[in-house]
Amino acid sequence: MKKFNLAALPLAVAGVLASTSAFAGTEACFEVYTGTDNAVAQAFGVTYDLAACGARTGDNIGTVAAPVIAGPADDVILAKNDVVSIAYELTGVDPVSGEKVFDLSYDDIDATGAVTGKDQVIVYIPTTDIPGGTLIEMKLSGSGAEFSGNGNQIHLVKDSNGATVGDAFEAVASSDGTLDGTDTVTFITKAGVTIGAGTRLVFSRNSTGADMTEFLPVGIKLGNAACTTASSSSSVTLSVTRAKTDGGTGYEIEGAKTKTAQLISEIAPQFYALQDGSTAEAQVNAESTDSSGAAVVARTQFVYNPVLANQLVVKKQEVAYKTAFYDRGRQGPVAGLIVDETLDQFITLGADDHLKTKFVASSAPGSEVEMALYNDQVTANGTHVTQEEVEDSVTWGEFGLSELAATTYETEAIDVFTPVVGVGAAAETNPAAVGTALEGANYNEMWYVLTNERSANTGDEIMNFNYVVDTHYTLDFDDPNLLDHCAQEKKTHEIGVNGAVLKVPYTTTASGNFVRITNEHDESAEVTFDMFGESLDGTVEKRKVTAVALGTVPAQSSVVYFMNDVLEAAEAAGYLGADGGYAEGDLGSNFKSADNRHTVTFTVTAPRDSVHGVAVQKVIGSVADRVMPVLDQNAWSQ
Repeated sequence: MKKFNLAALPLAVAGVLASTSAFAGTEACFEVYTGTDNAVAQAFGVTYDLAACGARTGDNIGTVAAPVIAGPADDVILAKNDVVSIAYELTGVDPVSGEKVFDLSYDDIDATGAVTGKDQVIVYIPTTDIPGGTLIEMKLSGSGAEFSGNGNQIHLVKDSNGATVGDAFEAVASSDGTLDGTDTVTFITKAGVTIGAGTRLVFSRNSTGADMTEFLPVGIKLGNAACTTASSSSSVTLSVTRAKTDGGTGYEIEGAKTKTAQLISEIAPQFYALQDGSTAEAQVNAESTDSSGAAVVARTQFVYNPVLANQLVVKKQEVAYKTAFYDRGRQGPVAGLIVDETLDQFITLGADDHLKTKFVASSAPGSEVEMALYNDQVTANGTHVTQEEVEDSVTWGEFGLSELAATTYETEAIDVFTPVVGVGAAAETNPAAVGTALEGANYNEMWYVLTNERSANTGDEIMNFNYVVDTHYTLDFDDPNLLDHCAQEKKTHEIGVNGAVLKVPYTTTASGNFVRITNEHDESAEVTFDMFGESLDGTVEKRKVTAVALGTVPAQSSVVYFMNDVLEAAEAAGYLGADGGYAEGDLGSNFKSADNRHTVTFTVTAPRDSVHGVAVQKVIGSVADRVMPVLDQNAWSQ
């Protein structure tokens, strides 16, 4: 302990300090650690001799039921921090009254409901002598913390018979006034009793005891209102904000106040949904042969790797987004894949706790394209197993074109957060780095699989392309006092096409009108097209056709497609054209839709920037024809 040099001070001042044995500390320290029931204080009767808070490396071994003085915490080393950890989701408020509802007793930090639960010890260490009658004020911060369940009385107790086995204790300071329901406690030290610098003082609801096993740890109440995110953190700290002699009218004691707030409760999320994933990218195959060289209908498959071991993301008719779910609690006993919790208090999920999910596509994926959830994947061939219902009795999820229009699916949360590895699937190992929040958490991998015709390999339904899928989700608890997760979204899928796309917004099938498509690539390219006209509702009957084959464009060549021939190919595929048009009020004098006006999208299976096109409308009686717009996605477009 750093002492004043009395010889260097004026005699009058030195005399006063010598009479009170004052020491020149610079700040107060805390030791906070957990232990079993009846946890004891480390080095309880040992005086801490430094003038400031030094190394916190003391091992928390003074936590057995029998009172012991043990461990590296000693006269120059503080016990290392080891505080209670609570799921943030537990710390909500009553949604109707707004009142705090989560009680945290440091006499039962694992919420067993009995005083036999684990304890947390809070030790206050001033580094300057504190004379009797001193006012000491301490304040809680974080999670709306306030004192609770203490009967409006807390004591600071010290060892009463020295550093010996069987340490009795007695109060040297007690709280003054109402403290439960507030974030501040004010202690008054006992008159005529000087608390020596470096004395370890334990927070206790009782003022005396025959040994340390009789400590009664204090309690607080928490209340957060904000929804949960992966970064939600509202840990609870304790600070000594005031230490003034003579009941608060004398001088401040700097060595009795903290410079840094002390963590006493870690509050952080328990559940982490849809983590670690990267957007699954794939291309719709617009060619008439698949990746193995077999003949197929264009746009009924994705471009895939024929080697089975390389089909972990893309199979013939599946695109898999791999993601992970972490649980810092546990759902079920520790056995098999389920490991012990890393939180002292956590939520056990029930059947009415749901991961609410929406699948939103930027444009229509195709009439038979849906989303499936799988708990496992066989790494040898990319086969997905252990399919989970997207909702009770619903196996496949449909896409909406907006968040508002998309169906909300309520997947049972326990299905996605409980570790599962199916037969033939690879082991799933938590990749979280040492020292991070997710280290040691229960870990479960999931696959969100965009699928055509509910099959990985067979089907002949046409798929669309050039869209992204955003998966919107939130974790919703049945208990209204728990904090639901904030609404979030992940870009899970991006679907393109193995070619160029040329869109002709307006063309007619009058004689002489044509579209000229150029292929600058060194290989020939297949051409297919989609067509629709002017209808009251183009989604009914055959008012639109897709992926109609037109043939090929040779390498480094151009082909002219007359619109009469394009229409003939569309009609051969069942195209009915316009359905009769609009009412006169909608289009004025142009009150009837024209059967010969169309919108056409061409897909050309060559690299995007090697394909371009032009649309020409013949003008009767004019020397010059009219060039119509052709839209593309080329990097060099103007």
